[in-house]
Amino acid sequence: MIGNSKKYMYALLFLLGSFQLSAGEELSSHIINSLLSGAKKSPYPAETHKNFAIVTIDSLQFGEVNSGTTVLVNFKKKDVTKTNFTRKGNKWSYASETTIPIQRFEQNEFVEFIQRFSSNKDFQINHTVFPFPINTMKGKEQTKRKLIMPRDWNHLSLSDSYPQILLFKATSDGNNRKIVVFRNKEVKEEFNFIRINKQWYLIEKYEYE
Repeated sequence: MIGNSKKYMYALLFLLGSFQLSAGEELSSHIINSLLSGAKKSPYPAETHKNFAIVTIDSLQFGEVNSGTTVLVNFKKKDVTKTNFTRKGNKWSYASETTIPIQRFEQNEFVEFIQRFSSNKDFQINHTVFPFPINTMKGKEQTKRKLIMPRDWNHLSLSDSYPQILLFKATSDGNNRKIVVFRNKEVKEEFNFIRINKQWYLIEKYEYE
């Protein structure tokens, strides 16, 4: 029986396989497009294809990272699977893969934050900027903006809602992160975070119609 980490490795190999990338296509773009297309094999179990989350390095940009590394954080199992790829021309190929306990993940700061943010209500309140804006978008047009105060706050358990989160080019650099949530092949939610004085804060949310 193939272990979970091996299933993840084989899934990525299936996605990338002999697929020829166009000159400007990135590893991240290809994997995301494969997930959205409903591929039967992917870094996510089949049941999560319609609801999955990705962490981007900078909350002001998405999909711009051209990296040969993917990181799958499994909050439920408390481990991290890191897969490295090499690129020759327009083709990606598998290079190596390791699975380690989540506490040994060298860029663990934001991951630890999400765990605590999800499990501790007081910590979440103290690490959310209020009044908290929720922006409703239709395409690129904002149709509604609502400001939430602490007394009206509903606790977010991100690690339960998205027990597996995919990261590209894991890094501790930069002071911005964005969690992008895909549902039914479209971006439906974005959670923006900023680091101030070595502390992470949730600063805004976007909801897409």
